[in-house]
Amino acid sequence: MNVAPPDRYSRHRAIAGFSQERLQAMRVAVFGAGAIGNEVVKNLCLLGIGSIDLYDFDTVELHNLTRSILLRETDVGKPKAVAVAARAAEIDGNVTLRAVPGDLRDTLGPAAAAGYDVAIGALDNFEARQRVNRLCRLVGRPWVSAAIDSRHASVETFPFDRHAGVACYECGLPDSVYARLAERLSCGGLARAARAERIVPTTAITASLAAARAVQQALTLPQTSSRRWLIDSESGLASDALIPVRADCPGCGEPPVSVVERLARDGGITGALLAREARRLAGELADDVRVELAEPIARAAACTRCGPTAATRAIIGKPARRVDQTAVFCFGCGGETVRIELADVLGIDELERDLAEFAIPLAFARVGADLLDMTPALPGKEIHRD
Repeated sequence: MNVAPPDRYSRHRAIAGFSQERLQAMRVAVFGAGAIGNEVVKNLCLLGIGSIDLYDFDTVELHNLTRSILLRETDVGKPKAVAVAARAAEIDGNVTLRAVPGDLRDTLGPAAAAGYDVAIGALDNFEARQRVNRLCRLVGRPWVSAAIDSRHASVETFPFDRHAGVACYECGLPDSVYARLAERLSCGGLARAARAERIVPTTAITASLAAARAVQQALTLPQTSSRRWLIDSESGLASDALIPVRADCPGCGEPPVSVVERLARDGGITGALLAREARRLAGELADDVRVELAEPIARAAACTRCGPTAATRAIIGKPARRVDQTAVFCFGCGGETVRIELADVLGIDELERDLAEFAIPLAFARVGADLLDMTPALPGKEIHRD
């Protein structure tokens, strides 16, 4: 008598309409390895998802252990993405996990975003959500954003793969959010040297609610419009509402792209290399096409008294977020005399003239309807069960 080998997914297969094979073929990105991210990754592994890429910039601290099921005291000081992925690999060895530590603005490129079946955001700040929203919208991939406070859990779903005209994450943001974001920058657009962050308390209960709903929505994506689900963990009351398209939404200004190309390179990307590739894509329109950068960079820097110096040259090409207010001080004359010019849109001739020899460490640049991916081909590392 032949006995079938044990199947860990047998209960899944017994559910009518449930396709374990579909789950095992899926590639999912999870952004954030905190309270919600832990729960999301745990749920995905229990379901037997094929591949999970986990992005997070932070390191494990002792206080994280009160609301993160996949972390232990021995993980303190380790990158969260690595620690959580390593523990998650113990749940199901069939799931491929990749940990991607670092800032999303450096590690997430359009080619990677386009390769995911769905992205799940478990993020705690607006800038990171804006980044994921922008890339998923540009390449037409669906994403789900989960957020919590000490009492409420919310899950927003953006099916960009179904219809490019659905509301995006920024359609639902009040103007006060942009005012708060502006406060984090100096009047010249540089990062403030130091700032106090407002800490929002979270709990494991609301995180588990948000994660459960987020995973459910990510794997089914039944709707063709963007929606917001909100639950009060104390009263148990929940709502599910349409997110309307905002006519003046800053996030909907860029049309989706038709082509994503990885920028060929042997080493770092310079202005000359970016200009060459942009000129190739633009063809006969090269003289008129503007290159839209993923974020503002310092296109020029010099002291008004001393002129260009080694210190000011070191600023050129850097993303504005990496240049804080202290950069305006000149080491030569001691004054606040360094003038820094920022730009996020440049002509090809400007790249060739002003930035040819300077490294431009950005994730991507847009040339017309094409995106040039400037990130490493495989950021992070694959995590295996010991």
